[in-house]
Amino acid sequence: MIKRILTVVVLVIAISIGNFQLKAQDWEGGLFAGVTNYQGDLVVPSFTLKELNYGAGLVIRHNMTRKMALRGNLLFGRIDGRDDNWSEPEFRQRRNFSFDSPITELSLTFEYSPFNENEWFDTNGKFIKKISPYGFAGLGVSFWDPATDFNVADNGEPPFGATLAEVEADRDGDFSTTALVIPIGAGVKADLTEKIIGGLEFGMRLPFTDYLDGVSIAANPDRNDWYWFAGATITFRIQEDEKKEDPLPMISDSDEDGVPDNIDECPNTPGKELFDGCPDRDNDMIADKDDKCPDIAGTINGCPDSDGDGLADIEDSCPDEPGLMIDKGCPKVDGDSDNDGVVDSQDECPNAAGPVNLKGCPDTDRDGIADRFDACPNSAGKSIFGGCPDTDNDGIPDSKDSCPAVAGSASNNGCPGITVADRQILDLAVKNVRFETGKDVLKIESYIVLDQVIDLMRKYGEYSLRISGYTDNVGDSRSNQILSEQRAESCYNYLVGKGISASRLTFRGYGEANPVADNGTREGRRANRRVEFDLY
Repeated sequence: MIKRILTVVVLVIAISIGNFQLKAQDWEGGLFAGVTNYQGDLVVPSFTLKELNYGAGLVIRHNMTRKMALRGNLLFGRIDGRDDNWSEPEFRQRRNFSFDSPITELSLTFEYSPFNENEWFDTNGKFIKKISPYGFAGLGVSFWDPATDFNVADNGEPPFGATLAEVEADRDGDFSTTALVIPIGAGVKADLTEKIIGGLEFGMRLPFTDYLDGVSIAANPDRNDWYWFAGATITFRIQEDEKKEDPLPMISDSDEDGVPDNIDECPNTPGKELFDGCPDRDNDMIADKDDKCPDIAGTINGCPDSDGDGLADIEDSCPDEPGLMIDKGCPKVDGDSDNDGVVDSQDECPNAAGPVNLKGCPDTDRDGIADRFDACPNSAGKSIFGGCPDTDNDGIPDSKDSCPAVAGSASNNGCPGITVADRQILDLAVKNVRFETGKDVLKIESYIVLDQVIDLMRKYGEYSLRISGYTDNVGDSRSNQILSEQRAESCYNYLVGKGISASRLTFRGYGEANPVADNGTREGRRANRRVEFDLY
């Protein structure tokens, strides 16, 4: 029976440990030091401190929350008692029984701290120190080996108050020295530092036996013996040292234009990403390094052509009158019905004035494309788009541009692309969004990273965000699939709670799929436990 009880206690401790994954602040291990005191047949039936002995042991505590904990105890001590300590000459001193025994206890107790905080850290991430009273109760097994003196005279005369038959029954009886015990008591503990906890406690031990002192039948078999432990505990939080990730290498940007020096063609002059980091001062969509007139917008190698005759003003002798290139841009008078500088014999539109480079045909919007070939004759455009405009000069006609007033890229349907620096924020978010182990609860440090993602969503108002959750391959694949979906949803809920429209967000879990590292290593598994963010 006792072996079965012992097996149950050990299994309960093992299952309790196995059901929780090790993480910071969950586990403590340490020492107990104090005293034991016996209460039973060889002391008066009242609480006394006359039988104090040493007590010590090992403790391990699992903090399920700030208020609730499971604790395993392995305690050692001594208990003793003797009749001649008591001033009852008619009974105690005349009987004069005594005993001495070591005692060992293996137990599992539940602690409850009603006034403790629910969290380990405050909103600023600072550890909360606390003095916490608590109560405890549990189940355990005690082991002892009493050496009892029944004060039997040399001539065989029985001791006072007992018969020889009772003494022999206690000496030779089949009494077990192992018993189920119920620990119950109270204490107070305090966080001395983030890792060290001190405490004081008192606990009664109620064993299911009247044989702690080796005396039962010869004394009072109807009242069980008991004992208590009291003393101090000192425990240390067991924290897993997580390997710090190497920081990303710094990418220099000398001119602070958002284009890294390694791809910036003008690294010392602030420019635009569209022109590989080079400036365009006159905003004519020709980078200054290729613009012959960098301070005046124009269409001919970046220079203006006021009369639209195909000659830049700086090369046109008659910049305000269209003419032929052979005449340095000046018009011919003879044989030119529409006075457009193109002789009628060479003018494809002799009755409608037009520039020389368009063979005398009109160009109403002066975009360099004759009206007869211009799909948008009243709106200046580019030949590549059939004469239709590209308002934001991003190389995508307004008719196909989702963001016609803001320069963008074809891959984004004309909307602005995400900068290299902003993509680095998304990459950092993948590595730094963390959750409580085995849970979908975001750690506090993840809020800072998610707030940066929120800033990007507000910066790129035309974009949507795809949130994808992944796990490593440890454990059941179905559970991992569910956990990945829950973690992706936790990030989704945080962004919606901060004001990001749910219509711009989607989330999905992929479980163990698409590992980015080797699941056979600790570092690889850590990298595979991630949430990815994709702006599109």
